[in-house]
Amino acid sequence: MLNKIALEEAWNIPEGGSLGGFDSAKFSSKGVIGDDLGANLLDVHGTRLQQMDENGVEFMVLSLVSAGPQGISDPTAAENLARIANSKLCGEVMKNPKRFAGLASVSMHNPDQASSELKRCFNELEGFIGVILNDFQSSGPDGNTMLFYDDASYDPFWATAEQLNCPVYIHPRSSTPEIAEKMWKGRSHLNFSALGYANRVNMHLLGIITAGVLDRFPRLKLVVGHMGEHIPYDLYRIDHKLNRARFPNMRMRKDRLVRDYFGSQVFVTTSGHFSTPALLCAMQEIGVEACMFSIDYPFESIPNACVWFDEHVRDSINGRDLVRIGRGNALRVYERLREGPHRIKELGTAECGVGGLKAEEQEVEFGLYNKSWSRREVRR
Repeated sequence: MLNKIALEEAWNIPEGGSLGGFDSAKFSSKGVIGDDLGANLLDVHGTRLQQMDENGVEFMVLSLVSAGPQGISDPTAAENLARIANSKLCGEVMKNPKRFAGLASVSMHNPDQASSELKRCFNELEGFIGVILNDFQSSGPDGNTMLFYDDASYDPFWATAEQLNCPVYIHPRSSTPEIAEKMWKGRSHLNFSALGYANRVNMHLLGIITAGVLDRFPRLKLVVGHMGEHIPYDLYRIDHKLNRARFPNMRMRKDRLVRDYFGSQVFVTTSGHFSTPALLCAMQEIGVEACMFSIDYPFESIPNACVWFDEHVRDSINGRDLVRIGRGNALRVYERLREGPHRIKELGTAECGVGGLKAEEQEVEFGLYNKSWSRREVRR
């Protein structure tokens, strides 16, 4: 599919590690994740853009690599990283706003301060279409205190996001030292992408939903990656076990199930989860309107994600749904993509290369899987 939009794509600033943010050297050595993870995070207009062109990705939304401000327990330092990164991301995006946009970063130590920084990004800077929260906010002198945003004290932040029409992307992050010691010691390989990331984010997202945040702010939109952080495949059990007689004080609307929020206020992306059966399950459980394409570059390969979507998913769903997941739904969720410096347009199946006859190949008849009339040409 041509003209895809990718939404969860990481980026970093050179001084990120020294400011308390992500240090690629501590994460993995060169050659383990791509050729050079650190260099790929810093790059925007070189290899990244070249691979976008080669793989039919028209537009990429960049965000500061996790854990960002959420990993910094000192409020002043967290706010400083967010402010510096946002200003620099604005500068990078505005070098080529037809191909890039940004998700703002904010410290979540103080919801009023987070709201102020979000307003700065949306009202004073250019190129921002949403905000990214890397799960819970680290706090306390030892970094072991976890601040979660289903607490009512965060309502001012949610109100600001709703007012600005700013979708909130909830992204994974590493665990605190205490949790790593108590839960993951001896099995640290499970603490990250294989299991721990999803387990922490899905608890937080479900906490926000069942706390009634989406009911109090009905125009608020939440997005999670990695095909929904396990939630779509557990939805029956989640809804079944949230028995209102057993949990009468749960603040979510009494006439709603968790699944009712998907497609209108909660959305998932395919970032780093390139499984066609998993996508089909998500489409059945939460609807095609709740699913959006993403890559998770540079932690994942742009060609690998795009070959999966363009060649494998394309053979499993109809072209209209492919274009909705690959492009159209992003424009509906992130409405700022249609405005300002980006002005990204809706496109149909033919314009995205999944409909119509291939005129450039001189096709005159649809459905010729084998071009030769008399000799089989397709690979067995």
